[in-house]
Amino acid sequence: MSTATRNNGRLSRRDFLRLSSLAGAGAALAACAQPPATPAPAEATKAPAPAAPKPAEQKPATIRFWHHWGGNRVPLMEDMVKRFQAKNPWITVEMTLQPWEQRLEKILTGVAAGNPPDVSMLGRQDLPAFVEDNALLALDDFMKQDSVGLDLFYPAEARGSQYNGKTYILPLPTGGALNILWTNKAWLKQAGLDPNKVPTTWAELTEVSQKLTIKDGKKLKKVGVNVTAVQGGIGWFVIWLYTNGGKYVTDDLKKITINTPEGLETMKWVADYVKNVTVGIEEVRAFYSQTGEWQNGPFYNLFEAMMINGSWEFFKIKDFAPDMVPNLGVSLIPHGPKGKSQGAAYGGWGYVIPRGVKETRAAWLLTKWLCVDKEAACWFMQEQKRPSPLKSCNEDPKTAEGNPYFKNITDIMAQDIWIPITPVQPKIEQIMSQMQEEVLFGRKTPEEGLKWGEAECQKLLDAYWAKKKA
Repeated sequence: MSTATRNNGRLSRRDFLRLSSLAGAGAALAACAQPPATPAPAEATKAPAPAAPKPAEQKPATIRFWHHWGGNRVPLMEDMVKRFQAKNPWITVEMTLQPWEQRLEKILTGVAAGNPPDVSMLGRQDLPAFVEDNALLALDDFMKQDSVGLDLFYPAEARGSQYNGKTYILPLPTGGALNILWTNKAWLKQAGLDPNKVPTTWAELTEVSQKLTIKDGKKLKKVGVNVTAVQGGIGWFVIWLYTNGGKYVTDDLKKITINTPEGLETMKWVADYVKNVTVGIEEVRAFYSQTGEWQNGPFYNLFEAMMINGSWEFFKIKDFAPDMVPNLGVSLIPHGPKGKSQGAAYGGWGYVIPRGVKETRAAWLLTKWLCVDKEAACWFMQEQKRPSPLKSCNEDPKTAEGNPYFKNITDIMAQDIWIPITPVQPKIEQIMSQMQEEVLFGRKTPEEGLKWGEAECQKLLDAYWAKKKA
């Protein structure tokens, strides 16, 4: 980090330009992390009336709050901010729905100019780069003062809120329950399989999918499951690697570790599955290009027996395929020979206080209200029928209303592990994506792909850390 950055609390021009370039490189890849559309909730439940504020001699403060919750979440945000101001009449919140484009650059520009938003929504996938360049305030002192512990959150959610042992972001919504195996158990029964025995290992998944996949020569008609369709910008290789006992980077974020026995086993399994179960990557892509014809997706229209997707899928299934609801399997994705079934948390949204904020106490109170206080944090997720990163919210029966599989989802969240994020993650993701493509299209063997991918990612990390050290 530059001396100028450390001395004046602002980004130097060099650091700002470098971080901006990372933000630009990650814009397209981060699109998958944009808050997903949710079915329009029923008319918002009237929130509990706030308790009358206690008299206090507080100097009036006005804070700016940036977020990205558009669509049917706008009235929810307005309601929460209105109630926050009623409880804290000395604070005025100027809330702005920011467009998705150049979301990171706008925060960085404000930090560099000494005029950032007081509270901003930020993807946890962007946290390391922002912290390395001194763009955020640590929240630990505020948390200690108000007795807010990270143990309030699921372990993987808490882990993703920290960098170098300090907390810089509070999570909302979840970054976990990201890859769940959703199974149409009625389809399994029709195929002569035990509907109550969903696959738990790679071998079982391969065997079951072979029986469920229907082909006409080399054309796919129906698919058991697409193992390359996972959630998280890091891609399918890393998600499956962690279910086989591997890691893609060391805990200190200095060394890439994909060219390993666990990595090779993972790459070979996916490549073999795509080639032998689903004909080949060209046909897989052609098959799934019909999504427009399927309107709401292949799983809901009985072209897929199983899908790998996040916790938000239940209410889409309920809307688009209600007859499927009584016969769903909701489970952890299968594991490889060297690992165990576990979920993965990667990225996810949260709220931060950028460096340079003047009204830090008011900014912290709003951050805590949005992410910890049940009147807001739990209510916001309950209105969307989604699980919360706060354990106590999910223990509230109201949160599970209308979802008979809610406990399955929260059990998966409890087993999630946090997948680390490097300060150069957008470029790491690009290399991982290219490595996957090279192997699936047969341009590189699994061995060659892993050797190339590890070397290219390592070059990026080495260059980054060398520059930070200089």
